[in-house]
Amino acid sequence: MPRWLDEMTQAVAALCGTRAAERSSESTEDRQFKYFGDVVHLEDGWYALSTYARQVNPDDLTEMCLAPRNGPSAAGDSAYHVISHVAETERLRLQVGAHAPVHGLGLWAMGRPDDFLDKSLHEALCAIEDPGLAERLVSDRLSPVAPLTSTACAGVLQGAQAQTYLARTTPGIRLVWGPPGTGKTTVLKRAIDHLASRNKRVLLVSGTNIAVDNALEGAVRTRTGLLPGELVRVGTPHLASVADDPRGCLALLVQERIRETGDRRQQTESDLLALRDSPVLTRLRGLDDALSGYDPEAYRQAHDRLAHGSLLTALAADVADADTEVKEATGHRDHAAEAVRRCLAAERSVDDQRAQLTEAVRLQAVLDSMEQELLPSQSAARKARLPLEKARQELDTLDLEQGVRARLRNRRRRAELTQALPGLVARQVNLAEAASRAASAFDRQRELLDPRIDELTRLAHPVDAAGLTRLAEATARARSSLDYTEDSLSEARQKHDGLRARFSRAQQQQPGPRPDDRTTVEAAERADFPALEAERTALRGKATTTLKRCRDLEKQHEQLLKEISRLRARAEPDIIRNAKVVATTLARMRINKAVAAGPYDVVLVDEAAAASLPELIVAVAKAGETAVLLGDFCQLGPIEHRRTPSDTKLSRWLTRDCFAMVGIGTPDEAVAHPGCAALLTTHRFGPDLTELVNRIAYGSTLPDGPRLDSAVVARNREEDPEIVLITTDRLGDEGLGVARTPRKGKGRWWTAGSVVAQALAEHHRDQGESVGIVTPYNAQADLTHDWLADQGSLHRSPPVEVGTAHRFQGREFDVVVLDLVEDGRTPGWTGLGDLGSDRDFARTGARLFNVGATRARRRVYIVAAWSAVSRAATGTVLAHVREMATPGPDRRVLGVRAAHLLGMKESELSAEESTAIQREIWQAFDGHVRWDAVYDEHDYFPAALDAIDTAKESIWLWAPWYYTRLWDVLPHLNAARLRGVRVVVFVVEDSDEGLRRQLRHPDAVTAADAARRLPELQAGVGQVVRIRTMHQKILVVDERTTFLGSLNTLSHSPRGSGARREIMVRFRGSRFARTLLEHEHASALSRPAVCTRCGSEMEARKYKINQKKAPRSHYWVWACPTKATDPRTGKPRSCGAMREVHPQDAVFVPKQRRI
Repeated sequence: MPRWLDEMTQAVAALCGTRAAERSSESTEDRQFKYFGDVVHLEDGWYALSTYARQVNPDDLTEMCLAPRNGPSAAGDSAYHVISHVAETERLRLQVGAHAPVHGLGLWAMGRPDDFLDKSLHEALCAIEDPGLAERLVSDRLSPVAPLTSTACAGVLQGAQAQTYLARTTPGIRLVWGPPGTGKTTVLKRAIDHLASRNKRVLLVSGTNIAVDNALEGAVRTRTGLLPGELVRVGTPHLASVADDPRGCLALLVQERIRETGDRRQQTESDLLALRDSPVLTRLRGLDDALSGYDPEAYRQAHDRLAHGSLLTALAADVADADTEVKEATGHRDHAAEAVRRCLAAERSVDDQRAQLTEAVRLQAVLDSMEQELLPSQSAARKARLPLEKARQELDTLDLEQGVRARLRNRRRRAELTQALPGLVARQVNLAEAASRAASAFDRQRELLDPRIDELTRLAHPVDAAGLTRLAEATARARSSLDYTEDSLSEARQKHDGLRARFSRAQQQQPGPRPDDRTTVEAAERADFPALEAERTALRGKATTTLKRCRDLEKQHEQLLKEISRLRARAEPDIIRNAKVVATTLARMRINKAVAAGPYDVVLVDEAAAASLPELIVAVAKAGETAVLLGDFCQLGPIEHRRTPSDTKLSRWLTRDCFAMVGIGTPDEAVAHPGCAALLTTHRFGPDLTELVNRIAYGSTLPDGPRLDSAVVARNREEDPEIVLITTDRLGDEGLGVARTPRKGKGRWWTAGSVVAQALAEHHRDQGESVGIVTPYNAQADLTHDWLADQGSLHRSPPVEVGTAHRFQGREFDVVVLDLVEDGRTPGWTGLGDLGSDRDFARTGARLFNVGATRARRRVYIVAAWSAVSRAATGTVLAHVREMATPGPDRRVLGVRAAHLLGMKESELSAEESTAIQREIWQAFDGHVRWDAVYDEHDYFPAALDAIDTAKESIWLWAPWYYTRLWDVLPHLNAARLRGVRVVVFVVEDSDEGLRRQLRHPDAVTAADAARRLPELQAGVGQVVRIRTMHQKILVVDERTTFLGSLNTLSHSPRGSGARREIMVRFRGSRFARTLLEHEHASALSRPAVCTRCGSEMEARKYKINQKKAPRSHYWVWACPTKATDPRTGKPRSCGAMREVHPQDAVFVPKQRRI
């Protein structure tokens, strides 16, 4: 292996990392099955994957299929293998079976690791045994080109074109320097036709697919009687004419070879579609479409959570009621206990009287007892008289009886009475004496006790026995009430504890509803999704047999696709081996084994100056007879790899292009080199643009040196200029023309370029012209792309494409909009662009401009601030633009002020004073900035208030000052907040001099009004954020509608001397709104921190980072504005506490102040 090849191999190995030699580029462990993004359904069987924001090269993917985001199932029943694919502008069209679902799919494929191409390049270099013609390239031993006087193709090609043609058709290795439009492709197609007709095998390669397609398309058109497979395009064509040509597109050639299997697949697909058209399955698909995005399980869970939430709410209410009952029962118990205490206290207060009355009662009881004892003796004495008197009366009666018989008859009775009478008398006497004695004793005791009883009763007065009884009864009743309330309290507590335990168990069993559950359920029920889901479930049950047949056909279809894939893998190498001309990319050339195997008589490399030397060496080493490298060293060169070694011995093989390898770096050197043919007549653009690019890149530094000439007929510059400079200066005051730095990453972006570019692009597309919007920065390209996507401006015909210069090298458009993002404040990439500079950054800036400008066939618009152009240093890109735009007879660049035309009414456009180009651009602005309205100070407020009144989600307002206009706007903001709209207002902090003047105003009414504005604003909108030294005037509604300009929404004075001319531009688009919100740190700044030292709400401040190589220029902090008295000096000072807004900025906050 030659030394140079060894060094080159080592350099490429460094790009691969330490394991370059250990693993094969086709190693199984390197291949990864991964997800590349969601696809959008276009028509039956066709889907589209956006490729603008992601690098998706179908040539690097295998086993492509469409499947849900969670991936194909193990059974494979949710995956649909890709049948074919078509590369289009910013998207990849994918064909699968027409039975695939409309929604819910994305592209899955077996991808290769990031360093796969580097490894394959390393392997290809290692496999070179004989570098062949590559040795002559590296050693600068190029074959001489034919003289300029040569002719070719029967005199059709002359001069440089004949040189180029002969270089490609005669043995040897040569370079061709061909600036854009100079006929490289024209000569190339004739050379390919010539070589193929002489049975020479040709390899046509380039770094990009579009360059390969452009060259091959011309060759196909030129060659008559072209047979299928004679010219083969390997890889994914990016031109429809190449992709649809069955004679040269490899995919179509393979399709023809495997037609029988393809027909079987199509028949299976037809059977499947016929089956799917049955009424039941049609209704099922309709239900699937209607229920797309509906998650029955999520609905059920949300519904259950809401039901459970209702249960929790009811239980919580019951617990609250029970708690109330406990509190009430406790109150009743406490009240009853207090009543008992009062009754007992009342009873204790008459203890003396009770004792006295008790003694009186006792004494009375003694008397009563004695009286009770007296009564029986008296009663006995009375009873004893009765038998005595009865006996005496009966005896008297017997004594009065006459007659012997009567006397005899009663003799016995008279004897009995006479005998009993003494005993009765004695008994009666004894009892009477006893009664008399008891009566005497009672009387004596009464005489003693009655006075004592009366005295005790008198001493107890006014308390008496009845009163004591009432007190005792009251106490008894109070005790009874206390017992009842305690029982009630016990029951209430038991009930409360039971409900609380039930509530706790319910909380533990299932969580409560989430914030969006009610919205989910209501939306689903409003759309009748639950009923539709029930219908779908029932239909699936009825269609079980049909669905099974569908699944069987789907599996059969996928099996046929796998068989087609196997047949394709066998057919492709055979087609490639039999082709006379093989066209592919440099990467595909070494990846595809059949292409890499060769052999080739001729190798033609287009856009060679943009390819790395190792790639070119691999290609040139395959040439048996001839190798020609075509390119333009004034355009962008090889992209520097992030792992480029620092050793210059190795890095020189990676950073130089093929022209620099042989000492060519200027037009003079290219023309002077014997092995380089120079094409210096462009057929793409006219003399004015040719003059500009000559000054920037293609013109010789020598008076008689080579220059690029134009074969295009010059147009009337005033009516139809080639170059138009649209200046943005006055838009800068309104924020539209201010270049900003993205918070994440490098680069620049501004609104002006997006507005102008979109208007111009729409205008020219309506005239049937293709448009390319070219910018140096990814951030600006992304913003403009998103802007166009929001407006539905992409994927239409003619195309409008957006990208950086790297993306468009090798492309052509009718009109190019060069959005330089140069605002005149700090020079950007192209502002510093100078191809003669010794700095890579400046040279690349010039090349970026050159690439963008030379894409145009008819017109170039340059969008930049005139202040940037006027201040540009001599020799820079913008200095050349300035020289050509300076008024005078030699002026070739026409200037238009965007601020002058943007928003101008037709009546204000004077036909006498305006030029044709001004009228055309005004028509573009007027007709195509239709999604964006431009307002003055009179029209803005109705539109802004209408947007606020119709807001549904959020309102973000930057209004530095809040003066009397606040009272007009605040009711609308407050009404929005009451509707549930999030309202955030950003204003300046208290130290602002304008606000302080208002607070110190000599008019007391004005000062008082100023003092209450901030509290009223805070109360009305809910969230006010104070920022030091802000000046933005922005209103963003629902993250879609944006007003941006110079008018302060809360302070603009509509009348009097304070009235000013203002401008506000309305933009519609969610991506633009989100980009602006992110740039303004809206989300982070909407949550002000609270000072942990003094408890005050902190204000936002922006500070510069004074560190070299810092990731950004400024950082944001929360700072406490509270004033306190310094105990040492007695003077007021701020708290000084700080906290970073973004966590990554903590390192910049002073440690002694950070909280």
